[in-house]
Amino acid sequence: MSQEVQLAAEATQAAGGIGTLGINLKIFLAQLFNFAIVLLVLWKWAYKPIVKILEERQVKIEKSVKQADAIEKRVVEIEKEQHTLIATAKSEAAKILDETRATADERKKVLLGKAREEVQAVVIQGKAQLENQKEQMILEAKEEIAKIAVEAARKILAETVDEKKAQKLAEAVVDEMV
Repeated sequence: MSQEVQLAAEATQAAGGIGTLGINLKIFLAQLFNFAIVLLVLWKWAYKPIVKILEERQVKIEKSVKQADAIEKRVVEIEKEQHTLIATAKSEAAKILDETRATADERKKVLLGKAREEVQAVVIQGKAQLENQKEQMILEAKEEIAKIAVEAARKILAETVDEKKAQKLAEAVVDEMV
């Protein structure tokens, strides 16, 4: 063992300060060169495409977020418009209903007025008819009474008074009675 230790110590002295750490300079430089080549290859064909894909994905995500915000704003606007339209429709419906009620009330008043006028016209016509019938009945009654009175006077006076005089006398008596 001591020989081995001595050989290692000589190799370490020959390699310098790096050799004391157990690193072979030639192998280290070869590995460093190989690492640089692998790093360049990965940089060129792996890292750049991955970064490019990630950037494209980030752009798509940002675009989607902007579209979602725009859609959300539009939905809020549509809801406001919907509430406004509903309120407008309700007020218009109430207005139309009020106008319809007012029109119906006016129509009712007009029809009631016409009905009252027609009833009054019928009443007036009925009164006029009754008045005419009353006058007719009075005239007929006068004529009957006059005839009865003439007959009675004729029988009482028994042919001393002529018929024309008796008629005038009877009419005068009847007129006084009425």
